[in-house]
Amino acid sequence: MITRKLDPADDRTGFVMRWVEELAARLDQLDVICQEHADPILPENVTLYSMGKEAGVGRVGQAWLLLHHLRRLAPSADGVFCHMIPRYVLFAAPWTRLRGKPLLFWYTHPSATTELKIASRLATHILSAAPGSFPLATPKLHVMGHGIETDHFKSSDHENDPPEIVMVGRLSRIKRLDWMLRAASIAQTQTDPFRLIFVGGAVEHEPDYPAELEALVEARNLAALVSFTGPMPHAQVAEMLRSCAFAANLTPPGSFDKAVLEALLSGKPALVTNPDFLPLLGDAADLLYLPTDASDNILAARLGQLLALSPEERIVLGHDLCARALSAHSLTGLMDRLVDLMRGEAQHG
Repeated sequence: MITRKLDPADDRTGFVMRWVEELAARLDQLDVICQEHADPILPENVTLYSMGKEAGVGRVGQAWLLLHHLRRLAPSADGVFCHMIPRYVLFAAPWTRLRGKPLLFWYTHPSATTELKIASRLATHILSAAPGSFPLATPKLHVMGHGIETDHFKSSDHENDPPEIVMVGRLSRIKRLDWMLRAASIAQTQTDPFRLIFVGGAVEHEPDYPAELEALVEARNLAALVSFTGPMPHAQVAEMLRSCAFAANLTPPGSFDKAVLEALLSGKPALVTNPDFLPLLGDAADLLYLPTDASDNILAARLGQLLALSPEERIVLGHDLCARALSAHSLTGLMDRLVDLMRGEAQHG
């Protein structure tokens, strides 16, 4: 397995540790190459190899170390699994192709870069969470579901008072948090008091967006309504989801955001604008799905509908959604499917 970072405390990549642990539980030996790590505690059958970023190694040195690790490990491996970074596929492909080994590549993001196009040609199998979460058309695509740690996001019947709407994700324009703020400013005049909480940090390539959001909060007099928590560890995010009334995710089609699944597995409804989630919503689709071009007023009205439900009604709805998400997107199910695919290809080869 080749992945970017192994650090259970990291707010964005902490989940990868559980992927490693679950993979290791199904394999005799798992070698993990990462770009950087925080010296994590790993299962006995996992050996960790680093590209050295945590020690200050530069990009050229990291590339050399990755090649060095692949040269040593690829000959005895049954296959290689690259996680999210197309460049890892480019580095691994010569070693797997030379020996006829499967090269699996997991990717869930709307960005279709030149590197991704090359990687999709070189990988033997493309793995993604949903049909729309891989941006290129390819017969290699395997829809696997997201791998959510179900024990981490346990269903809860608790709600804070006043009710809270939680949005988990980076402060990025693709999350359309400004749309939510405009709608919340309308909804607050039409409903009982509620809170809106944004969980996540800024992104480097959009340094001005957090300030724009803060300016919008001030302009719409939302300071008493809105909170920005910044990045939080997974455990705290899970606790916040367990106590909210419902979650919201306004990311457009092309990004099958696992934050939605984490909310559903916490027993909470989630308002979405990505139609890939429709199979999970069942009879609640008319309440929980909005098209991407809906107006501020329509979004505000939908917030009002959800807030108008009693806590008991939201709990019943959340239980049904949790069962659907658990069936399709549990971590154990994903790891079973991934290992079955790898073993089948290794035996075939």
